[in-house]
Amino acid sequence: MCLLWAGLALAGMAPQEPPSAAEARAEPQEQEPQEVKEVELRLPPGSDTRGLADLVTIRRGQVLSTLAVRRSVEALWNTGRFTNVEARTVDVRGGVRLVFQLTPVQQLVRLVIEGNVALSDDEIREASGLPEYAPLDPDSVDRARAAVEQAYHRKGYDQAYLRVSEEPSPGGVVLVFTMDEGQPTRVGRVTLTGSPGLPLSSLLEALGLEPGVVLDQARVDAGLEKLRTVLRQQRYYRARVGAPTVTLEQGLATVALPVSAGPRYTLHFHGNHQFPGVVLERVLAYDGTEVLDPGVVWTLARRLEVFYRYRGFNDVRVTPREVRRPDHAEAVLAFEIEEGRPLTVTEVRFRGNRALPSGVLREVLAEIIRTRDPVPELTLPLRDDPLEVDGRSGQGPRSVPLAPDPHRVFVEEAYLGAAEVLTEAYRERGFPQAQVHFSRLDVDVSARTAVAEFEVEEGSEVRVDEVVVDGLPQGTGTESVGLASGDSLSEEAVERARQNLEQEVARQGYLFARVEVKTEPNTEDPRYVKVFLRVEPGPQVRVGRIIFQGLTRSDERTVRALLALEVGKPLDLEKLAEGRRRLARLNIFRQVEVQLREPNRREEIKDILVTVQERPRIDGEVSGGYFLVDGPRVTLDTAFPNVDGRGLNLLARAKVNYVGWSQEAFSGRYGGVQDDSIRGWEGLGGRGNVALTQPRLNFFLLPRDTGARVDLIGERVHRPSYLSTRFAAVGGLDWPAARWLSLGIQGELEHNRLRSRSGVLNVLSRADQERLRFPYGIFTLYSLRGTSTLDFRDEPTNPRKGLLVSGSAEFTRDLSVAPTDALGNRVADFPIHELKLSGSVSVYAPLGRRASLALSARAGTIVPLSPNAQSIGSKLFYLGGSSSLRGFREDGLLPEDQRAEVRRQLLDCRAVITPQGCPAELVAVLAGQAPLSQGGELFTLGKAELRLPAFRSLDLGFFLEAGNLWGDRTNFDPTILRYTAGVGLRYVTPVGPLAFDLGFNLDPDEDFNEPASQFHFSIGVF
Repeated sequence: MCLLWAGLALAGMAPQEPPSAAEARAEPQEQEPQEVKEVELRLPPGSDTRGLADLVTIRRGQVLSTLAVRRSVEALWNTGRFTNVEARTVDVRGGVRLVFQLTPVQQLVRLVIEGNVALSDDEIREASGLPEYAPLDPDSVDRARAAVEQAYHRKGYDQAYLRVSEEPSPGGVVLVFTMDEGQPTRVGRVTLTGSPGLPLSSLLEALGLEPGVVLDQARVDAGLEKLRTVLRQQRYYRARVGAPTVTLEQGLATVALPVSAGPRYTLHFHGNHQFPGVVLERVLAYDGTEVLDPGVVWTLARRLEVFYRYRGFNDVRVTPREVRRPDHAEAVLAFEIEEGRPLTVTEVRFRGNRALPSGVLREVLAEIIRTRDPVPELTLPLRDDPLEVDGRSGQGPRSVPLAPDPHRVFVEEAYLGAAEVLTEAYRERGFPQAQVHFSRLDVDVSARTAVAEFEVEEGSEVRVDEVVVDGLPQGTGTESVGLASGDSLSEEAVERARQNLEQEVARQGYLFARVEVKTEPNTEDPRYVKVFLRVEPGPQVRVGRIIFQGLTRSDERTVRALLALEVGKPLDLEKLAEGRRRLARLNIFRQVEVQLREPNRREEIKDILVTVQERPRIDGEVSGGYFLVDGPRVTLDTAFPNVDGRGLNLLARAKVNYVGWSQEAFSGRYGGVQDDSIRGWEGLGGRGNVALTQPRLNFFLLPRDTGARVDLIGERVHRPSYLSTRFAAVGGLDWPAARWLSLGIQGELEHNRLRSRSGVLNVLSRADQERLRFPYGIFTLYSLRGTSTLDFRDEPTNPRKGLLVSGSAEFTRDLSVAPTDALGNRVADFPIHELKLSGSVSVYAPLGRRASLALSARAGTIVPLSPNAQSIGSKLFYLGGSSSLRGFREDGLLPEDQRAEVRRQLLDCRAVITPQGCPAELVAVLAGQAPLSQGGELFTLGKAELRLPAFRSLDLGFFLEAGNLWGDRTNFDPTILRYTAGVGLRYVTPVGPLAFDLGFNLDPDEDFNEPASQFHFSIGVF
């Protein structure tokens, strides 16, 4: 790429020709000002000229200005649309014509790869670094060629050569990569030099370079790393594996690898009476990653000493000693430990403290000792063999003592660190001259007890007398300063006030503002100090031009509206960042950058540079397979981002299967079903979903940041026991009114047809159960749902503190109802007209480091809005599963009021000799199956969970839950609850914890075959 800063040499250039390099370097000569008579932008025919004229700051009739020309060249160049921008003047009558010669950037429409075998198309694309629909220039093509050839060289193809050709295409060029891979370089032999330590066969097996394989650099690197790992695992802690040397002999590579294994080490501990060796090895945490040189050895010894001191053994001494065999093949690294007797601190005294009580200071000291403990307690076994049933002996005490009370432990470095922390705490509270010193430790040698003493010099407490702000720009308040008369004065408080004032001034556009602080003691009372904040606002920066780079399909007006920046208005960096977040939420750009042009230059007008990388025009995949239930199936997933250039995204997913060739059909489980109903076109099934999403609607009546989504759904499912057909249209609006408040509304129109079949479906999947919640027949419904959420949590995926309140209301009404029985005969109609209400409140309280307590309460009810109105299964509430009562299977809790009726029917069935007259559902329960829940009109649920840290990314959860479900809301009894409890693991990930829970039903009902426990896996926690 080339950029000619022609404006720097305009005064000395020839009138008709572009300046030469020598002229550009020459000092400009003074001459009379020239008037610009014309301004011309020269581009190849057919080039896109949108927005270019606005980037040129110099206009006809103005005096030719070097600064204006330079800024125009910069603005044109920063669009990213040109590989070269040149400016020159041409003499005309009465002045000059200013010509900008622009060379547009070519766009890569498609990358075609031919002749490749060793590397896949995707590997070559990744190596080239050339994304489609991105700018293309000769330098990037050269870099791509070199990168691809380098990738082949690493693969072992040293003779690989890449030929690149370009073909014109609408909207850009098609780049064709033609690979000439040549013959690969193969391994002839491998030699190991030095002292390998292990048998040669083991090392060569780990290296993985057999004769005849291609000399792949990735294979070589992996083999070297595996070889180092093998040596470490065999305790060659000083092993060194050098860089291999490759020589070619008759077309084959000879790989020579220097290896120095050194001695094989064994770790021993001598004198450890309080802690077994297995614990001390865990304290060392040495895995051989670092070479065991003398520095590392002494670091390990120091680690042992620190561990002992935090366990109360203040006099411990650890001396490392290395002993080698005469042949240096084996070595023992022994740690000689002189434990001494434990020292117990019986009292910690603070002398001279008045503002802070001694109890508070002691707790600070204890917390510092607790946090600096080098080995967390949960990583150590509390007892190896509590009952000593194995009868082992000879390795010291088997019980590993717990970490002692930090109030009773003396660690000198922790005490000195605590003195510094306490000093800062005093100064933060307004004692600028405060000093805390650890003065002495009185030890009773015979009793091995000690009394520690700290000296506290508080000095005088200083408070703010008055805060005086000078030089504040008009329209800026002092409410955000955060420092007022009577507050404790400290350096931190003054610095916060200075930063708050700078930020407040910056919000008004004074980006270069500086605030100077000065303090003066009150002449009458030195304990009070006046604080002077003097503001040097500098220029008020206003928004200049907004320059876009990378916009091809996106509508510039939409992007401008999302930025919410007005030209000429004061520039607020917080609004700039919020605009960038809004652009990212559109999900039409892979990358978004919003920044100031020349941010460090002090000027009143700042141009905004917006750089985006758009997503591909279309993305998707096609897959297929055979499924026992559905038969052959083809799946299509496609995405069309930014369809209209204004952020509208189209997602389409389709699954088409043919049930006539399924295993269920071949095995005869569609017994009694006519062949023509599962053959030909009738045998087709599947699901289609088309979704339109608009993250931001630009309608006059809608608030900003309102997003919309429309889904069109069609489904046809064949099963031996039923045939389900469903069509639905769902539309919704979401409005994040504030960071802590979000509102939503959704409308749905659905048509369902469920027909019974005489076949048998052995196992009902979760999806089958949801479909069968609709009664047999044809139903057309519409519903309107509103939701609201108040979210004050510290983190949405894994909260530790805060509050979450949510509620929803759903109105449902039928358009047509035509129910049937299982044989297809019409039965009496019933209205569907109801209001479904639900809400939840969750509270999170932190309990120390990473530990927290979560409490949640949920409830919901369905209110009929017409006489004789009924609710269908898909609109009812269900309990049981990972999100509610974890002692039950998913949606497995039967309504409480229906349990009594079903239990009576079960008793009647058990009373007869043969249960043939009983319903099939009851016969299944008598056979040991758990009944399916029919849902309920009202539910209550309470949850409590204690979350404790276990390891770095693993937490433990102990939970207790209580709730119940009622089929008829009028039968509700709040005193009747079902209880579950359990334990789980939470593996923390960026998208939320992976939860593995084992829930126990505290009172399983054997009449309904309720299991005593249930395992659940889920992503996220309540």
